[in-house]
Amino acid sequence: MKELSIQRVIKRVVKGIKYALEGFQFALKEDEHFRINLTLSLTGVFFSLILLSGCERILVALINYLVLVLESVNTAIERAVDTATSEFHPLAKASKDLAATAVLLIGVFALLIDLIYLLPKIAEILCLKK
Repeated sequence: MKELSIQRVIKRVVKGIKYALEGFQFALKEDEHFRINLTLSLTGVFFSLILLSGCERILVALINYLVLVLESVNTAIERAVDTATSEFHPLAKASKDLAATAVLLIGVFALLIDLIYLLPKIAEILCLKK
């Protein structure tokens, strides 16, 4: 087995990060749903980090962040399916629909969690400022 030098490992890690950033850039530029979910996810993460404490802070931020993770996977699946076939195929449609379902499910869950944990904190702040 070939032993990797530290320099080779660092080069591979840097190359992997570069590819990930290119994917992020692509999704940001080409996918409206990605941009929407990015905005909503980061808003939820921001408010959870600012308004909550302890485990609630981490869990609510993580749930909001997972929306963005699944939207990234959804975007990748949609592009892969689009590349695989230009003709309508029921299984291609099912793959894309199921990936979108995953985003919808975590998005609804994140919204419910935000309403339960963040909305009361935001309402409290707004009421105190009046």
